[in-house]
Amino acid sequence: MFLISSYRVGKFALQNFWRNFWLSVITITMLMLTLLTVNIIVVLNYVTDRAIQAVEDRVEVSVYFYATSPQTAVDNAVAYLRSISQVRNVQVITADEALTQFKDRHAGDEVITKSLEEIGNNPFGPSLVVKAKQVSDFDLILEALENPQFRDQIREKDFSNYQDIVARIKDTTQRIRMFGLALSGVFLFIAILIVFNTVRMSLFIHREEIGIMKLVGASNGFVRSPFLLEMILLSLVALVATLAIVYPSLAALEPKFGYYFGGETIGLIDYFEKNGWEIFGLQFVGLAALTLISTGLAMRKYLKV
Repeated sequence: MFLISSYRVGKFALQNFWRNFWLSVITITMLMLTLLTVNIIVVLNYVTDRAIQAVEDRVEVSVYFYATSPQTAVDNAVAYLRSISQVRNVQVITADEALTQFKDRHAGDEVITKSLEEIGNNPFGPSLVVKAKQVSDFDLILEALENPQFRDQIREKDFSNYQDIVARIKDTTQRIRMFGLALSGVFLFIAILIVFNTVRMSLFIHREEIGIMKLVGASNGFVRSPFLLEMILLSLVALVATLAIVYPSLAALEPKFGYYFGGETIGLIDYFEKNGWEIFGLQFVGLAALTLISTGLAMRKYLKV
């Protein structure tokens, strides 16, 4: 009996799908648009995290010592900075290395080359490149450089305000995210209205058939099941159609994102492949739940069972 009932429920659901084909297509389209905007937000969150990570990987402070600074002051600074947990790495550039780098950068500038020759000696002092673990560690590092053991030997500190960069990234992302959520809400609201009216229309079309089913002893659950199954089917079709759009789009977008990350892949496709079951599974469950709730409300109001 269970198999027979399941067959009849499935057959009735498919009949509803094809009888209201264009309504089903419209419903699937709105559900698909909702899922697409949700996935755009997922992609945006991932790319933003990678962008912030890329910025934090470049967080550094360049510390330049005087040419006359004793080596002990440089050693003390290196030892002190490496003892700080917020410091990721300290690179030491000697005076000779600084001179070589300067000559390489200005190899084609005869004026600078002649100026160095006239000076005769190396005008550069040693320098340090201090990398922080996070952007928020900047203030602590700059404060550490005020240590009286070596601060008087520091000629200059050079750093970029990465905190402003990260703040701008987060602000822009938040605005796009809010717009995406609002757009998803609009699509979902329209989809729920369409589902509600589709079910109501189906109930009206099949009112005589449903009345006969009730007369011969059909349970409330059996009467509801085809409509609920139809909504699950629509949600599943919308999810499959979304997958057919998302993955090719990711394959096309990843090289373009890589261009802004120094030519390195950002692992967008790998992220979706590793977390695909969770990402799309949650989307399907949420979408199916909302459509089922809408269906249940429509049946409660328009179908007296």
